[in-house]
Amino acid sequence: MPPDGFQLLTIRLGDPPDAWRALGFEAETVPDPGPSRVRLGNTTIELTGSGDGFEGWSLAGHTGSLDGLADLATLRGVPDGPSGPPAGGTPPHPNGICAIDHVVVRTGDVDRTASVLGDAGLECRGERSTDSYGPAMRQQFYWLGDVILELVGPGDPAQVTGDPASLFGLALVSEDLDSTTGSMGGLAGTPKDAVQQGRRIAGIRGREVGVSVPLAVMSPHPR
Repeated sequence: MPPDGFQLLTIRLGDPPDAWRALGFEAETVPDPGPSRVRLGNTTIELTGSGDGFEGWSLAGHTGSLDGLADLATLRGVPDGPSGPPAGGTPPHPNGICAIDHVVVRTGDVDRTASVLGDAGLECRGERSTDSYGPAMRQQFYWLGDVILELVGPGDPAQVTGDPASLFGLALVSEDLDSTTGSMGGLAGTPKDAVQQGRRIAGIRGREVGVSVPLAVMSPHPR
């Protein structure tokens, strides 16, 4: 169990499996009515093909919704996700991507969502304010095992809303970023310097093939 007692186990999306296969991921097919699975490190992306976008997630160490982020274990009629990766870990996908670096969760009120996360036992490990992406924005960072939760919301109190938390996007990791983006052709942007010193990042145009959430891929943390 991670130090804080949490691990992101499952993210369930309504994407068609072929959308992820088009980006070079292996999407395992399981018997109906189960979803297909893309395994990334200690987390599994489940793909139902419903077209509904983000449907929920599951965390080791917590059960229940977190400010609008549905928990798969408590959704009626939805079975729990897998308990983790296969024994021996998960190898890189054909595109070279091997893990999730961070999940971006958007909220209308950072203080409200942070309070819910804190009540669940999650500890904020850092915060910053930025206008690098346009309007003033607050960012907070939490650990979900080996995955970072990046919470983002309005930095201007006048822009705070009652909107619940929602999954906004995923940043993935490749040991060879140039090879990964090259394998995707026009579906990947040109790598550039990331905010984190010593790392690079590239956007993935997943929506062009049917992926419902924004994706990016990063180089590993410097050793």
